[in-house]
Amino acid sequence: DAPYGELLSRLVIDAAKAKYPGKPIKYLVLTHHHMDHTGGTRTYIAEGAQVIVPSPDKAHFEKVARAPHTVAPDDLQKKPMAAKIAEVKDQMTLKDDVGEIRLYNIPNPHAQGMIIGHVVKDNIVWVTDLVSPRGEVERNPGTIAVGEALRKYGVTGATIAGGHGTTAKQADIEPALAQN
Repeated sequence: DAPYGELLSRLVIDAAKAKYPGKPIKYLVLTHHHMDHTGGTRTYIAEGAQVIVPSPDKAHFEKVARAPHTVAPDDLQKKPMAAKIAEVKDQMTLKDDVGEIRLYNIPNPHAQGMIIGHVVKDNIVWVTDLVSPRGEVERNPGTIAVGEALRKYGVTGATIAGGHGTTAKQADIEPALAQN
């Protein structure tokens, strides 16, 4: 995700470049279209990153990328380039010599189009808004949707990393992920 706006995205990009000098930022995976997860998208486009979005959001983000920002010009306004946007209809895999990340577009009650990401080697599942581990995780339609996706894709024993929370072991929050 690219939360809130250009400033935060610029800080993250600069930190990544400092930690991994000479490596390009190839991808930005947006979990869903809400502004608190996408406000800095244009900054990543200006870096040349391919933006990966859940279906049916591609047209929306193409419009975001084309929109002028003339009052307070952002990086993309200053350095215009065509956006590279890919849409995940069901699932997509990003893989290189170091690791593999599986992206799943899951049905859920929060947004039409929602990606969860599974970092296979480390068995970490990134989930925003549907599960926010910080204390007891209550069973609700969002957690049930995540549980259904984990069962569908055979993910077990994972660490769930919440976009608005901390982390939890899948086994520890299993009651919240249980089937109806």
